[in-house]
Amino acid sequence: MEFLYNPNVIRRVVVYGGSVILLLVFLLLGRGFGQSAPHSGKSRSLLTFDGFEHALMGDAGKAPDRDSALELRHEMMDGNSDHGTVRDKQVVFASARDIPPHDESGRPNYVPGQLIIRFRGGVPHHRQDEIVEGLGARILRTLDVRHGEYLVVLSGGVSVPAAAEQLARLQEVDYAEPNVLHYINAVPTDEYYSSYEDQPTELQRWYFNGIGADANLNAEAAWGITTGSSNIIIAVIDTGVAINHPDLAANIWTNPNPAQDTNGDYFGDLHGWDFYSNDNDPNPDLGDGTSGDGNVFHGTFVAGVAAAVSDNGIGVVGASWHSQIMPLKVFTNSGGAPASAIAEAILYATDHGANVINMSFGSPLTSRLVYRAIQEAHANRVIMVAAAGNNNSSSRSYPASYPFVISVGGTASGSVLSDSSADNMRKRASFSEYGPRAVDVVAPAEDIVSTAVLSKTDELNGEGTAGDFKYFAGSGTSFAAPLVAGEAALLLARAQQLGLGDAISVDTIESVIVNATTPLASDPTDPATAGANWDGHGRVDFLAAIQQIGPALVTAPHAPQRLLARPASPAGVELDWIDRSDNEQGFLIERAAKSNGAVGPFEPIAEVGPGESGYTDTTAQSGVTYLYSVAAFNVAATNSARKCASVTVP
Repeated sequence: MEFLYNPNVIRRVVVYGGSVILLLVFLLLGRGFGQSAPHSGKSRSLLTFDGFEHALMGDAGKAPDRDSALELRHEMMDGNSDHGTVRDKQVVFASARDIPPHDESGRPNYVPGQLIIRFRGGVPHHRQDEIVEGLGARILRTLDVRHGEYLVVLSGGVSVPAAAEQLARLQEVDYAEPNVLHYINAVPTDEYYSSYEDQPTELQRWYFNGIGADANLNAEAAWGITTGSSNIIIAVIDTGVAINHPDLAANIWTNPNPAQDTNGDYFGDLHGWDFYSNDNDPNPDLGDGTSGDGNVFHGTFVAGVAAAVSDNGIGVVGASWHSQIMPLKVFTNSGGAPASAIAEAILYATDHGANVINMSFGSPLTSRLVYRAIQEAHANRVIMVAAAGNNNSSSRSYPASYPFVISVGGTASGSVLSDSSADNMRKRASFSEYGPRAVDVVAPAEDIVSTAVLSKTDELNGEGTAGDFKYFAGSGTSFAAPLVAGEAALLLARAQQLGLGDAISVDTIESVIVNATTPLASDPTDPATAGANWDGHGRVDFLAAIQQIGPALVTAPHAPQRLLARPASPAGVELDWIDRSDNEQGFLIERAAKSNGAVGPFEPIAEVGPGESGYTDTTAQSGVTYLYSVAAFNVAATNSARKCASVTVP
């Protein structure tokens, strides 16, 4: 993986990205190719698909018409698809035999000796054990027992591709894939902040507020409307965050219900989790001084870009001043992050109330496990943002190119550090990905200033003591992405400020981010096929986006489905329904008594919050027959389930 380095300028220059492997995937036009898995409600499951002519988005089980299927196939073959929305992306999963063990830089593409297995529904546990043991393998970690998903360790004599192919031939196996590694490989060159004391805001102002008539992110005017809210949580899935950094500590997330994890997998998760080492310390590993320790500062830097404590008279300004930062560590001091850790971190963020997830890393390889976690997060109203990559190409990087993830490319510097100008500020950063296949929006990616922590290598180089809190400048789409994650947090805060809360759907917020942008001129350094605007869209504009947040964006919520009522134990009535919407502000539960064939008036008995799918009525009386109605509501409308549920309490 490459990084930018200018030996003539003393600064930290950090670039996310790497040499991208060109995988030649031959698309099969016949039906019946691929895997399938059950999908219901908001459970954690993969989208179902019957061959590549089925779009991997929306209703995955529904085949498009013949013309749209042909159009989709042609777009995938010529690599020039651009439907203009975050959810409209196609994903192709490569066969394990087509994935080389190393990338062009010699780094491993997957964790040696590990495989992710998902069994089909209905396969008993003893049969799952037989299949794993038949490979001479053992289960290292249960990823999802409900769906039969495991991380297994192979015996020394079995290769990952061979084991995956062997398992894929079994009827009981949904899929088997390598535990794909994702890289940042962002290596800083020198700590420079002390040379610019008392000027941190000026060093940032060019990207937050622009130069001259070009306001760049147009953030200062946006901050006049909202500076964010501590109710909004940004999960930073990265190399760990220095939670005691003076410019971050006040915004670090604290688990409000640590007791709920006491007996589970995340004991003591007060401020997040380390999914690489499986412990409750989300601080970065400081390294060993021998491997370069290039990952150490990265997560702390990303967190500061998104939500450093602001207006506090020290350090730097975050895009969202008051958002909570949830540190989720999936890397150690060097090397890559396995798909198993990334997927688990996404699900943890979802289950623990994150509103936004930032992922400043990538791989040219897809992972069903990671994609399933992304689908789960989207279904639970989480906005996801990822770095597009630094390979100066139009190649897709993942997770940025999955549906439901905003892929962020980078614009060039307007900083005094590079003796730059407003004209340069509007150009593409030389390393950034481009084109509608790879990028949804762009944000500044050069000479970004943020929080950092020193590594063991830094200490050996005489820059201070490992663990010291510092400020670095860096470049890369790794640092453009958290600017957009911060923007998303501002939009959610604005919706809350207006009393709209969850009434504006995640898809709508994402659409605002992608479309409330400043158009960019065509980039003369990229191929003509990249499009009129090199990224396919434009540079994000905080003010334009915030000004769009209002009641006009609220649509009526979908009515809940499949309302069921049954006697609860030891008393009362238990209700269950399927939540079909992502923008309800809650559910209204009404009840009527039925006697001698006559139904009395429906009266409200409770309201529950958004995303709920059940309620227990503890006031129901024994021997009475009740009818129940459940309605989703927001400021736009209230929509009830079409059928009531009836139950007689024993």
